[in-house]
Amino acid sequence: MSSISDPSSRVIGKVEDYNQFPAAVNVDNDPYFIVHSNSRAKGETPVYKLVSAICPHAGGTVRPLEDELICPLHYWSFDASTGESTNVPGEQLDCQPLAIQDGYFVLQASS
Repeated sequence: MSSISDPSSRVIGKVEDYNQFPAAVNVDNDPYFIVHSNSRAKGETPVYKLVSAICPHAGGTVRPLEDELICPLHYWSFDASTGESTNVPGEQLDCQPLAIQDGYFVLQASS
């Protein structure tokens, strides 16, 4: 078990358990994806985000397709690394940064 003791932090899972992204996870029974938010160029520290799998338009559950997350209800699409819509300007999936602490993905509480 994790040694993370900050009560404002939420452990999402072990980093070693996720090797393909976007990776589906549930937080409080709600669907999310862990995504890379950068290209992971050589020498660059990987940056991860927790992105909601619920479309802001009609509440459909988005699904990964290549580099996008697609809502099957009305085909809104979102960049899998940022959560930003690729076909509806100004829209995006809810997303939060993830930290890596002691080998775990950790979500920091919003302030």
